[in-house]
Amino acid sequence: MPMKKMLVTRPKYDEATSYSYYYAGIVIKEAGDKCIRVIDLRGRRLRRAVFEQIIGKESPSFLFFNAHGDEKTIYGDKIDGDEEFLVKEGENQGLLDCRLVYSRTCWSAASLGKTCKGGCFIGHCVPFSFWLDEKWSTNPNNDNVARQFFEPSNLIVSSLLKGNTAEEAVDKSKNLAKKTIMRLLNEKEEPGAMASVRLLWNNMEGTEIHGNRHMKFE
Repeated sequence: MPMKKMLVTRPKYDEATSYSYYYAGIVIKEAGDKCIRVIDLRGRRLRRAVFEQIIGKESPSFLFFNAHGDEKTIYGDKIDGDEEFLVKEGENQGLLDCRLVYSRTCWSAASLGKTCKGGCFIGHCVPFSFWLDEKWSTNPNNDNVARQFFEPSNLIVSSLLKGNTAEEAVDKSKNLAKKTIMRLLNEKEEPGAMASVRLLWNNMEGTEIHGNRHMKFE
């Protein structure tokens, strides 16, 4: 049986991408423990030409993007001061066709994800947002504030690695977010609790699936 392959993009050039970089690393380890081949695309290799070459040569069936984005674009790393796009609607969105995709980026499900053909695109039709504890900004592992936002998101990937369908993975993620929201509502007098509730709700409601909802990572 052929080894499963997943490609993960991990830019790291500002606070937001540094946190995504760390949390993507957690699921990369999970994938490795399951003997899944992970193509960890980061640093100066995280540019369009390399990405397209890997897609053509390796043909990973699961793509997990961690980056900045907009309605039509998923970006790579910032190289020599510029953000280069990896996938752009109207340019090379066909690279996503027939694949399972989770894009932890802002807005990409609003338009780009809808162009997916023959596969499944999980993404956000709103900004993916989180609060953080400034005292741990250089050490995300100890930041319990940010963890509340990234754990439901990571659960999408963890569930797909376990063989769940896209719909099942998103449902599990939303259920975890709801549990966190309920806990925060019980602590609403605590500083920042209600602000966290609003962002968690926005992330949860803004998570969409386009294409085959029953697709699995195979």
